[in-house]
Amino acid sequence: MAKKKTLVPKELTTEELTSLQSTLSAFNQAKMQVADATLAQQDAVNSMVSMKEGFAGMEQQLVEKYGKDVSVNVQTGALTYKEDGKD
Repeated sequence: MAKKKTLVPKELTTEELTSLQSTLSAFNQAKMQVADATLAQQDAVNSMVSMKEGFAGMEQQLVEKYGKDVSVNVQTGALTYKEDGKD
């Protein structure tokens, strides 16, 4: 008895190819969005580090000028001195 030859497809159907391309494109767009968000997050973290360093320098200047036993009302700028180092 002779064996039947089975035809093997040589390419995807148009619908399969379109679906595959669409899915791959959406996946690549999502990867780019994640990469952009990661870069934006790193920029924000770097900005926060810089601001924290600036704040520490400003705080040191204020301590040198007004002493460490003082509270500053950041809304009004009013200074409240602690008595005998107590709160």
